[in-house]
Amino acid sequence: MFERLSKPTRVLDKEKLRLFCASHPEATPIADVRPRDSATIVGEIASLRIVPRANGSQWLEATVTDGTGTVVAMWTGRRRIAGVHPGQKISIHGRGAPLGPGHRLQILNPEYELL
Repeated sequence: MFERLSKPTRVLDKEKLRLFCASHPEATPIADVRPRDSATIVGEIASLRIVPRANGSQWLEATVTDGTGTVVAMWTGRRRIAGVHPGQKISIHGRGAPLGPGHRLQILNPEYELL
């Protein structure tokens, strides 16, 4: 009890998220996902942003975390998807690609399910 009261809220939230994600046996922890491998990831949307492209179309970019790492899910030509918002639990499936600064892991046009 004392340990729970003395831990910062963000640490407790991260532990709770990790337990939620671990309760889905089909999911691969983000820390274990390798580029070019197909994976199913369960996590929480940490942030959303719309990325403008040179050709005029826009991409919806969602940063998903599961307590072990983060991955960026990108849907091309979309400004929004109903139900996809920060704090929403989501399951995404696709092939990871090391793109962008710092070779962050991205999944382009993943299949998704809101949890």
